[in-house]
Amino acid sequence: MTGAAGPAKGFEITRRHFVAIATGLYDDPHFRPLPVDAEVRALTDWLCAPSLGVRAFAPAYPELAHNPSERAVTDALKNPEPYARWRAKDAAVVFVTGHGETSDGVHWTILKASESLRLPATALRTADLIMWLKATEIRHLFLVLDLCFAGKTITEVAAFEKDIPATWLVLPSATRDQEAVTGALTGAVTAFLAELDSREGESYAGEKIKYLDVQAFLEGIRAHLRPGQRLEPLQGSQTSGPHPCLPNPHYRAQDATTVQAPRSDLAIPQADVEAHWGPKSRGSTADGGSGWLFTGRRQLMLDLIAAATGEPGAMVVTGSAGSGKSAVLARLVTLSDPAFRMRYAARLGDIPPDLRPAEGAVDVAVLATGKNPSDVIAQIAIALNVPPPPTKGAQPALEEWVAAWQNWLTTGTSKITVVVDALDETPHAMAILTGELARLDPGRTRLRLIVGVRSPGGDDNTPPDARTQRGVPLADYAEYTLVARRIRVDEAPWWAPADLADYAAAILTTTPGSPYQHPDVAETDDTASAVAQALAARAGTSFLVTRIAAANLARRPEPVSPTDGSWLKAVDEGVRGVLRQDLDTYCHNDPEQRLQTVHLLRALAFARGRGIPWRRIWPAFANAVADDPDRTYGDSDIADLLHSPFGGYLTTDIADGTTVYRLFHDALNTTLRDQWRDLLEPATPAP
Repeated sequence: MTGAAGPAKGFEITRRHFVAIATGLYDDPHFRPLPVDAEVRALTDWLCAPSLGVRAFAPAYPELAHNPSERAVTDALKNPEPYARWRAKDAAVVFVTGHGETSDGVHWTILKASESLRLPATALRTADLIMWLKATEIRHLFLVLDLCFAGKTITEVAAFEKDIPATWLVLPSATRDQEAVTGALTGAVTAFLAELDSREGESYAGEKIKYLDVQAFLEGIRAHLRPGQRLEPLQGSQTSGPHPCLPNPHYRAQDATTVQAPRSDLAIPQADVEAHWGPKSRGSTADGGSGWLFTGRRQLMLDLIAAATGEPGAMVVTGSAGSGKSAVLARLVTLSDPAFRMRYAARLGDIPPDLRPAEGAVDVAVLATGKNPSDVIAQIAIALNVPPPPTKGAQPALEEWVAAWQNWLTTGTSKITVVVDALDETPHAMAILTGELARLDPGRTRLRLIVGVRSPGGDDNTPPDARTQRGVPLADYAEYTLVARRIRVDEAPWWAPADLADYAAAILTTTPGSPYQHPDVAETDDTASAVAQALAARAGTSFLVTRIAAANLARRPEPVSPTDGSWLKAVDEGVRGVLRQDLDTYCHNDPEQRLQTVHLLRALAFARGRGIPWRRIWPAFANAVADDPDRTYGDSDIADLLHSPFGGYLTTDIADGTTVYRLFHDALNTTLRDQWRDLLEPATPAP
């Protein structure tokens, strides 16, 4: 029987222990010495790394890692003092390495003083060790037995196998009756850990997942086994899903803004918050201003706050690609979040009072990208503690959720605000609109609904993919179906050209290392302002073009002239132009590097839903896009891209228990899908 996967989110772990039982020196010349120190060190470096934070393991019984006696092992693990006993909520990794032997149908762990002719009297019975661990009732255990004939222990723990915890992972170095090459398993583990610690190792889980998936972990180790060696977990072990004994070293805890779960979908990225309120990234003093992130777009923000706090009804927020619709919705959601407001209470005073929504103004925020109707309504309902409906299927269907929602709505009177953005970025847009959003509160008794949807035009000069059968743009149909007030963020009175210039100036002056950060503040302000004004005048209504162009200028070694036609021409060409400009700047006139960058980015332009995983999938997409039998992309190429300035073109999410990647704006998808050949030509010919 195969063990079930552990929970996908969060583990209630009280303590974490790492025990290494390592024997490399032997009194009996029958057992040759073994180099075990490097293996123990590799596991210690991984499991006990301070960078893991609360996920780090504490070394336990360190004396057992240096040729221990049988008494030392017994005293530590068989019946420890009550205060030292492991409990159900603990997690432990136990690593046993050295020689192993079988005698009279029993498997023995050979220790320093073991005698080859007297194993029952001088060695440690391996099955006893497992039974001692079972007696602890510990729920989460990773046990490695790198011993010859370790698979023999399977027959000795047959009774134990019947109730092996599904959250245990036990790895013997060989299957039953198969003699392992001594050290082969830990050699493979050590090689895998070296790979995991590299930039390419991020492919196993990415930056958003705390723990490695057991299946991916096993695949990684198997790839490093010697020929003829096999790796099969003890029957009953967990074989898939995340495991708290497998910490992912690439996890970044501060990647998301600190907001409560109901609003996390649309929260402003933490990196952007820190860029405006963090002195190190601002290059300013600690009491600097709030930056552009929480100012600008005044009339638009006022109207959104009014919609979020006023009478029940619907509002549709539309705008062409790149016009900043999603950014201002994210601001509304983030500033209303209680956890965010508590964390940044000292900074909220920097924001004009009338541009700060009330705490809790938004109850739920949903990013519709790639989601189906059941996903969206379930997310809204669960966030508001709506009792899930009874169902005959594995998950409630849309109609079941709608009925449960409508019934719940009649049980209260308080007003509710729900924000749904990127309706145009799901293939189920019409079903979500007509089958769900339009039915949430048809009587307009409690619900304030704000829906963000792209309108035709903008940076890529193409309409959204999502249309009705009659060819009516989705934005128009949403306005009609929801009987909604409509805000067009790229038209007056909500569009103010000065906002675009302020945004450009903020990027120029807050990017670390920017040439527009100058000791002479007056000179810096004048130069940055002139360049920002010139950029905004050419960027139309596109914050996207402004962002890419300004970031490029901020990374140059010297300021540019506001009248220099070389960079202004790129802005005139929209997304294609500024992307070509970035390729000019960062590919250093290397056509091979340029082609590789375009291929890797273009692969993401064909991603559906929330994005694609790195491991296996992204390289496969890139190779399909390249369509060149002489060209193969792998993990190192993707690692290079992610650690280059082009990593800023991507955003990450979670799907199916792993980190997925996509381009941060749909206009980039369109440009890379349809105009990629143009990107191979330099914006400025090389001299």
